[in-house]
Amino acid sequence: MKGKKAFSAGLTAVLMCSMMAGSTNMTYAASTEKEQAGDRETVNFWYLWGGDEASYIEQIIDAYNASQDKYQVVGLSTPDQQKVITGISGGNGPDITDDFGTSIPNYAEQNIAMPLDDYIEKDGINPEDVFVDGTMDEQVYQDKTYAFPISANVDALYYNKDLLKAGGYDAPPKTMEELQEMSSKLTTVEDGEVTQLGAPLVPNSYWWECMTFADGSTFGTPGALEIDNEGFRKALSWLESYVKEFGSDAVNSFVTSGQAKVNSAQDPFLSGKEALRIDGPWFYKMAEDSGVNFGLAMLPSYESEGDKTYNYIATSNFYIPTTASNPDGAWDFLKYITMGDGAKMFVTLKGDLPALKSLLKDQDVIKASASYDVYLKALSESSLVAMPNILDGSDLDVTLTNAVDSVVLGGSADDAIQEAADTASGLE
Repeated sequence: MKGKKAFSAGLTAVLMCSMMAGSTNMTYAASTEKEQAGDRETVNFWYLWGGDEASYIEQIIDAYNASQDKYQVVGLSTPDQQKVITGISGGNGPDITDDFGTSIPNYAEQNIAMPLDDYIEKDGINPEDVFVDGTMDEQVYQDKTYAFPISANVDALYYNKDLLKAGGYDAPPKTMEELQEMSSKLTTVEDGEVTQLGAPLVPNSYWWECMTFADGSTFGTPGALEIDNEGFRKALSWLESYVKEFGSDAVNSFVTSGQAKVNSAQDPFLSGKEALRIDGPWFYKMAEDSGVNFGLAMLPSYESEGDKTYNYIATSNFYIPTTASNPDGAWDFLKYITMGDGAKMFVTLKGDLPALKSLLKDQDVIKASASYDVYLKALSESSLVAMPNILDGSDLDVTLTNAVDSVVLGGSADDAIQEAADTASGLE
């Protein structure tokens, strides 16, 4: 926590100086935009997307500007997150911008993001009724709402059909116990090296969160973290037995090498060397292009959960900076792009999963990707679990990742969990 606050304070100081140097140019740009807008009020929108994705955002901006005559949104592709924060801290930033749900606690504490509660109350909006269950968890900090979600990221199970068939399986695992059993049977070791990974250990994220949540466990809530929960203990205990079966050096070598090649042509799954993979919708096109004979399935739960399914939820969002010069116009556009026509344009053009409930069964959204049959089902039918939305969220992620890594290296699950719990006790 101290490190983050120190970084924020230092960054703000540096940014204030840098913004003074560039204030003349930025003021000129703002006045020019106002002239171009005519009688309309300008809303400056800085977004993190670039390339083709930036063109999709501009299409949404054009549609919004054509839909009303009060505001003129002016977009600016700014793929550098620190540059956005620099502008906001220096008072020369946007009226609205995008980010990730995990950033909200820090943005609230550092007075970067504006609370939206007055706007929400004035317009009679109940976000919990509007957005997919679980997606608002990351937008709220200390009972105040700072952002609305635009997209929801959940995971699914990719499986190599050829490798499963060669191992005697004709279908993906239906339970987490079956997945763990298959992981062992589909792993091959030659001369002390893993040549085929049966377990979904690459990428080295996603799998352990999903395996933790698969029995209904969570890592707790802000102020009441639960590191030593039943699900995490199950996940690391299974990992410990898997590593002992195939050797820590062999498993660690494959995972480390595979992680370095994630999403490249040499990615273990894309090159046919990984049987099971837990990943998001962005991976589907890569798998298609690779030529791997693969399938996609819902994440399984433990047998004890029956028909219940769970998934790890993370969000992208939009927020209004505290230094916005036109917060009313920003709010109007925020509603359009998260709740109005812009929300549908965003997911159909960009290929993201919707955070808006009304889009879950929209046929245009469903047709946007062949993978959506599974991912939209996960969004609408699974219990969606987010990580605790705390100030030290990134430190918590590092703490849990270190616990996983220590078991991959041959350590015990008990020791890893205890050390993680001790470290997390100081997080806020």
